[in-house]
Amino acid sequence: MARQQDFDLALDTSWFTKEPLAFPLPSMKALGPCTSTYDWTWEQDPTDTTKTLICAVLWTETKAVTKVRVTWKRSNPMGTVKAEQKHYPTPPPVSAENLDKAHKRYGENIALWAESSVGTRVGDGECWTFIHHALADLAESYSQYGEEPPLVSQGRTHGQPILTLTAPSEGTNGGLLQLADVRRGDILELTSAHFQIITEEAPQPVPGAWGTWKKGAGEKNVRLNHHTAIVVGVKGDVVKVVEQNGFVPGGVGKTRYDLGGAGMIEGKVVVFRVIGETMGGGGSLTAKWEDE
Repeated sequence: MARQQDFDLALDTSWFTKEPLAFPLPSMKALGPCTSTYDWTWEQDPTDTTKTLICAVLWTETKAVTKVRVTWKRSNPMGTVKAEQKHYPTPPPVSAENLDKAHKRYGENIALWAESSVGTRVGDGECWTFIHHALADLAESYSQYGEEPPLVSQGRTHGQPILTLTAPSEGTNGGLLQLADVRRGDILELTSAHFQIITEEAPQPVPGAWGTWKKGAGEKNVRLNHHTAIVVGVKGDVVKVVEQNGFVPGGVGKTRYDLGGAGMIEGKVVVFRVIGETMGGGGSLTAKWEDE
């Protein structure tokens, strides 16, 4: 893989002095979907103040990372500004052994967290927020006990992709969940997906009462443009999931999706295995400058 060339940081626009910070820069966004973070520090001496800005951007499809460090004097930003860049290429895939270790460490706790949230509303009620809160809460708990925390979602990337399904496809997707070893606690990311629903489970309007709705004689469809869900069970080609803002608008509920040839009519599904922060290799989405 070719080394990433330094980006045009457009320092002449003095973007680094302004709030809210306009980052990532256009030259970075042109490479594809990305997410970022940044942090400011400053040192004061008798004559002036030196400011330092460290930014990190991660491309969610490749997991490549670039970090930028900008320093300047408050009295004369444009005359004193200096900038450095570091690039971390796409890391190699996580080994099967480490994927198994990651599942044993995180999978069951992710599923239990999801199941305990059924009937509630997490954050702003969106599906991605539900996943982010799950991993962020667990990351905090693991850190408190001195254990490696799970890698929190980076955009719509939730660890290591272990399976990609598309429909319609030649032949069938039947049996692929078992071949890819999809497990409880893995995460589904759906794009432009169209399903025929087998069974739905969701909280009824009456507090404390639960109900199950089964597919009737006619076809019942669901279309999901961008959607995220946590796997809590796998049987054949069917995954049982806990999701937010799916069949329960703005809330957390359960349902099942048939990912084999019968239930998935069109769209794309990527299954992710949540991994530890250091398992993915490469750079991390942290506003820290690693000196070599």
